[in-house]
Amino acid sequence: MQGLDRAPVAAKPRACHNCRRRRLRCDRSFPSCRKCSISGEHCLGYGTLFRWANAPAIRGKLVGQLDVKRSGKPGPKSGSVPPQTRTPIQESFFVHPSLVDPLLNGLNHRTRHYVHHFATAVCRDLVSFDQHDCNPFRGVLPLLYEFDFLRAVVVATGAMHLVALNGYQNQPGRPELVDALVAKGKALSLLRSAVDRMTPENQAMVLAATVFLINLDLIDSGKGSWQVHIEAASALMSSLRHSDHKQLDQGLMDCVNAIAADCLTYRVFGSAISGVALTSWAEHDPIEFLSILKRAEAFSYHCCPPEILHILLSASNLYSRGGHNRVEEDALSLLHQARSLDLVEWVQNIRGLSTQDDLDIRLSIALAHRATACLYILLAVPEAVPFPSSVDMLVQEVLGYLAAVPIDHIHLKGTIWPTFVVGAQTDDPVQRAWCIERMQAVWTTNPWICPWGYIRTAMQMLQHLWDARDREPAREGRRNWLLELKSMREKCLIV
Repeated sequence: MQGLDRAPVAAKPRACHNCRRRRLRCDRSFPSCRKCSISGEHCLGYGTLFRWANAPAIRGKLVGQLDVKRSGKPGPKSGSVPPQTRTPIQESFFVHPSLVDPLLNGLNHRTRHYVHHFATAVCRDLVSFDQHDCNPFRGVLPLLYEFDFLRAVVVATGAMHLVALNGYQNQPGRPELVDALVAKGKALSLLRSAVDRMTPENQAMVLAATVFLINLDLIDSGKGSWQVHIEAASALMSSLRHSDHKQLDQGLMDCVNAIAADCLTYRVFGSAISGVALTSWAEHDPIEFLSILKRAEAFSYHCCPPEILHILLSASNLYSRGGHNRVEEDALSLLHQARSLDLVEWVQNIRGLSTQDDLDIRLSIALAHRATACLYILLAVPEAVPFPSSVDMLVQEVLGYLAAVPIDHIHLKGTIWPTFVVGAQTDDPVQRAWCIERMQAVWTTNPWICPWGYIRTAMQMLQHLWDARDREPAREGRRNWLLELKSMREKCLIV
């Protein structure tokens, strides 16, 4: 298979326009630098800027002319223009049109800042590769004025993402954390009222807000009430299956499809290690399950084939069934299904991928997910292990596929789940350190960082598992870390 060039990570841009103007060392994060995010200043980015000349030029060759200026230099500093004279077009060219919609003019400065951060940073994290003109999650932005509960949860998510980005979790006095918690409380209250007055017009947006609440928990720590949100979102999806979506345009339909796919993905990973019995129609209707995931697979940042997710869900159900007389036979059947999948064909036939995407890396991550699913099956049903060394062989296989993904690659954020599973299984100190390094890179050091708190929680859980295993080795065979995690009182969602 001939892959595409790794353009997304091949070259770093110059300093952003803000840092160049202020003569600061820019960290060159994309799409906006962290220095600007931390200071609360809108980052003007790295590309060409387009600005209105609001009045005739007063000096230079264009004296007296009014025109659209194209400039490689930044405009005046954000706070230097009085608010009443500042025009929306002074935003950098990649700002979503909804953010300069007059309907949102009633929002205060901090709220607009959180909405903008959601539109740029959070929406980028939610997809495998961010295409500014084709990111389905930005489809909710034009509806923020119409649905107050959706606006509140978007504000809360943007604020909490800034908390995670800035590392303010241990400083509750910081305004971002206070704003995030206040907006979250408001969102929950408004969402309850919306559920009580459910209509065909607001049903899809109630689903969107519910799934964004799961994202909010993931950004915070991966703990919290995500189980309840998944149950609620699953129920909404069940009713949406029979609804008429003619009132939704294609852009909003893509958004609903992506949100529904995220809900199913969270449902699978949530049941895999949490021990929480989450009910869902999807496990009884594999055709509909796969159909939902396939409609959004070009955007899924996990880069995991839908068939593998369904196999993982089935394996989790086998674990719950315990000593059923056919559990070993069913486990072996799942192993055969996983190994029979042609993942090269799957990668080549994904519709809607960016021309800058990296098919070779997508394939490596998909193969890692398949080997991880096989490893999970053997942990969930130990009696299905064909021979003693098969588990260790799968560990090596997963690590080999993960090693093919460069540590500074944009798709590295799709490797958290397989990295966690193989890290929990290995006893090798070198392999353990390697897994932590990779997860740490996604969380804080990768150029395409995804500063979601669940990654930090996953690293802490790994260390806890390792410490317990090293202190009290199993007398016979190996300790089953999967059983230990499922028995833990505090449940964490790891995606």
